Amino acid sequence: MRERYAEELRKLNCSIVSMGKMIEIAIQSSVLALMGRDRDAAAQVSKNDDAINAMERDIESQCMRLLLHEQPMATDLRMITAALKMITDMERIGDHAVDIADLVLSIPDCKYGRICEIEEMSSEIIGMFDDAIQSYIGKDYNKAKNVIARDDVIDELYHSIKKDLVERIRQTDDGETILDYLLIAKYIERIGDHATNIAGWVVFALTGERE
Repeated sequence: MRERYAEELRKLNCSIVSMGKMIEIAIQSSVLALMGRDRDAAAQVSKNDDAINAMERDIESQCMRLLLHEQPMATDLRMITAALKMITDMERIGDHAVDIADLVLSIPDCKYGRICEIEEMSSEIIGMFDDAIQSYIGKDYNKAKNVIARDDVIDELYHSIKKDLVERIRQTDDGETILDYLLIAKYIERIGDHATNIAGWVVFALTGERE
């Protein structure tokens, strides 16, 4: 019985890693589409979102089977509960990747001088997201706390970009396109928030305390 239970937990972890990889690819593809003006890559992000949603439902079913049939003890119960909460944040990250891709499809070329900062934000949130998933798999409290601390970096970058874009809107007649770039930066900032939430659920799973 315990061997079957351990195997089900292992499968759950593998599913979370798989969903995480799908979402990382979605984020990377949407940002690469933005940087390279690659409309095909942007369109593919939206097509792949159905697979992410299906994976969320599958993980949810795995968690419910474990909760209903295996009667997990305290720490495992928190880990499974955390997984249920995490996949909601993970699915929303996938949605934001689609939001970015959709904007890439709609905006014309725009020579925005601070695009490198959007790329820097993207690189940071991909790292945060990966570390949040790894902290769950490895039950690594310190890594989870580090993810939470890094959210301040994302917020600072976002506010810097926002300040610059708002000023540009005042100075140009291309305000609508610049506003789209502001929305892209906001979606990236929100991805960072969701990665932070995931890390917070890991802390809860390991300590019983919610960040």
